[in-house]
Amino acid sequence: MDNVLYKNNQKVIGSIVRLNRIKKNMSQKELAKGICVPSYLSRIENGELLPSEDVISILFDRLGLKYNDDDEFIEDGLQEFEEFFDNLNFNEFDNTNKLFIEIEEKEEAYITSPLILDYYLVKLARYCSTPERDKFESAKNSILAAYDLLSQNQEYLYNFYIGVDTLNVKGDIEEGKSYIEKALSSKETGHCYYWLSYVYRVKNNPIKAYDSIKRALSLYVEEGNFISIMESYEKTAEVYFMLDNHADAITYLKMALRMAKKLNNSYYIEYTNSIIAWSYFKIQDYNKALSCLRSNSGLIDHRLIIPDSMIESLIYFTLKDKEKLRTSINKLFSPDSIEHLGEEMSNIFFKFFTFYLENDNYLKSPIWEGLLIYIIDGTTKLVELRKVFVSYLKEYYIHNRRYKDALFLE
Repeated sequence: MDNVLYKNNQKVIGSIVRLNRIKKNMSQKELAKGICVPSYLSRIENGELLPSEDVISILFDRLGLKYNDDDEFIEDGLQEFEEFFDNLNFNEFDNTNKLFIEIEEKEEAYITSPLILDYYLVKLARYCSTPERDKFESAKNSILAAYDLLSQNQEYLYNFYIGVDTLNVKGDIEEGKSYIEKALSSKETGHCYYWLSYVYRVKNNPIKAYDSIKRALSLYVEEGNFISIMESYEKTAEVYFMLDNHADAITYLKMALRMAKKLNNSYYIEYTNSIIAWSYFKIQDYNKALSCLRSNSGLIDHRLIIPDSMIESLIYFTLKDKEKLRTSINKLFSPDSIEHLGEEMSNIFFKFFTFYLENDNYLKSPIWEGLLIYIIDGTTKLVELRKVFVSYLKEYYIHNRRYKDALFLE
């Protein structure tokens, strides 16, 4: 990119003045006093005109800024930002974090340079969907203060990461979808369609979810984004889960597993093995399900849908193998189970299976119904797992001739 566009662009000068004035809690009137009229400053900040070098110098002095517009500094910064987003786009998160540490150390230089908005977009992306909400909100508010100065690509980055954060943190599906669609109007990317597929899966629209993930897959293939291709196969399988078609889901999961093995990515291998095990459980091929679970070593992966300990316990419960179930349920307190089920739900599942082990007439007990209802209410986000326990509750109602309750069960 031509550095002259960064150094002499009136929008760049306007964003630096506006954002640093806001950061110092100064009004336009305070900053403009003795330099120009506030309306002239407003036009500068809005990128409507490029002031003389003398006016720029005086404004920067009053803000206590040293303008960093050295060609080498700008070129190096642009290369750092490009590398950061490339790594993020290709899911190289360890490298992304290392790069960001180096970038963040130069914050004071970047926010007094033509790269100010680019820096805040990097910061927004880094803290998207993380617990560090103050840093995310700070970057978001800084960009919003100069949103009208963003380029088309900058608008794409802003709307995309706000959309992802809205979906992950706020859980607001409609608002998140709106941001992702705004990003898509600026730039068509696989990641936009990937998240639209997520939206449609949550909205229980398998047709649109399938169309979106297929488009994402096509774009990932074009850019050679192997990890995202692998994840697209997995998300395609999740669409088949929505249709209770676990046999076809396995086909896509095996494709994902082959790629994970070629990439030698242990976390993806174990994660995919777990989902395949779940699929085999659902089609009642318990030997193959257990074989998949045995090949795992217990790596904790944040993407996991249902912990291996839960799948194994459900298999032995279904097979009525009480001896193996007694051993299996102790794994419900393993780190990966706690990570994904939470300590409270791990305890409830343990009580559920223990009640079965200790009571031959469990299907006649109202305690069994209570445990099932509690589990169903506590697994709203674990859709696949919830379906299984809904089927158990339906079995309970039918066994006790409560046919109306069984009929109206979700």
